[in-house]
Amino acid sequence: FKCFSNCSLTQISNQPITRQQPNAFSSNCKYVVLPGKLARYHTEGFLGEGSYGKVVKCTKLDTNEAVAVKIVRKDCFRQGKKEARMLKKIQKLDPEKNNLLKFIENFKYKGHFVLAFEMLDVSIYDFMSRRNFAPLHLSEIRVVAQQLLVALNALKRAGLVHADIKPDNIMLVNHESQPFKVKLIDFGLAVKVSKLWFAGTIQAIGYRAPEVILGLPMDESVDMWALGCCLAYMYLGYNLYPTHCEYEVIRAIVQIHGQPRDDVLKKAKDVKHFFTKLVGSSDRMFRLNTPPENSLGFISLLKRMLLVDSNVRITPTEALAHCFITMKHLSDERYSPNVPSAWKMATGCQLRAFAAERCDTPSEAVRRKILHAKQDEETTGGANRVAGETKGHPPGLPLFLKLGCKTQHQTLNPPHSKKTNPLFQIKSG
Repeated sequence: FKCFSNCSLTQISNQPITRQQPNAFSSNCKYVVLPGKLARYHTEGFLGEGSYGKVVKCTKLDTNEAVAVKIVRKDCFRQGKKEARMLKKIQKLDPEKNNLLKFIENFKYKGHFVLAFEMLDVSIYDFMSRRNFAPLHLSEIRVVAQQLLVALNALKRAGLVHADIKPDNIMLVNHESQPFKVKLIDFGLAVKVSKLWFAGTIQAIGYRAPEVILGLPMDESVDMWALGCCLAYMYLGYNLYPTHCEYEVIRAIVQIHGQPRDDVLKKAKDVKHFFTKLVGSSDRMFRLNTPPENSLGFISLLKRMLLVDSNVRITPTEALAHCFITMKHLSDERYSPNVPSAWKMATGCQLRAFAAERCDTPSEAVRRKILHAKQDEETTGGANRVAGETKGHPPGLPLFLKLGCKTQHQTLNPPHSKKTNPLFQIKSG
């Protein structure tokens, strides 16, 4: 296959495709009392706005408890009812135990569908924005990853797919009293896995799994891909994949991970939008880059979450047992300067800490390379490459994925390591 360079056919916004819709509620919402079925809610002010409506901060008058109320646009009434049905299923999964949003009730108000939720603190996106998008520490990423894997495991057992995991939909519960305690929110696109094929457009572009873009069979593993993109975002401070165009996402995936196998591309319903068939090519142009430098368990987990073939992508149960989450690969006390902070972070979110930690952050040399690479791309367009970078890496790829991933138990090899005669090849431009 050759990949078309014109992305105009596939440019889609980060949000699900909807027509322009009227405001859900007047911007002057103070001093309004919303009459719910279980309680009355006094509006205090706006918290934010999404594709289908606005979220308002309210006080529950019977308990004086702060809650979040989503007021759905009038012409999105059906979407509101669908989300309420899904949230009622979620409540049966023990939201507190499984790090899922607690749903209070739904009701109607002046033609709007209204949903009431527990009040949470701030999204991961807003949290990082306040920090000027400084990358999170690996001990922080670990506890966030563990909690979200628990959430995905619960959804998988229930046969559900969230379908819109992104930093905006990962909320800190109360960062001051429970640092990095998180919950998964916004189930407006959530669907039964058996109905995923008919769900329409799912996932924000930069977090959209390749099987979704290419029109391949889909299952719960689309959520694992999106979570991997979120963890990479927390580690880098910027998105791993482009967020404006599906073609650019596919091109980045090919450059970073290698081209999907020919047998996979043959099954892709929408492959013609991105690839064209070639005859007589002796080998692929791009392969997964695996230089020898070790970057510990995080990259190992991330690569298994971002496997292009969804059939072999890591599951939530497997990910929860991965050495990055369990810290089993960091048990040598000689390399444990960060053990106290790692344990404190894990126990602070009521997580199980499995072992001591050897090295909780990338080496200083790795940090310098990442910083140098980022500055180089911003100031020179990549003309001056980082010392030691492997030849053949396309410019602009995140350095941390070029560092390779070798652990005591596993070495990740490039796909298509044997020379073949593929039917399909990517076009460079």
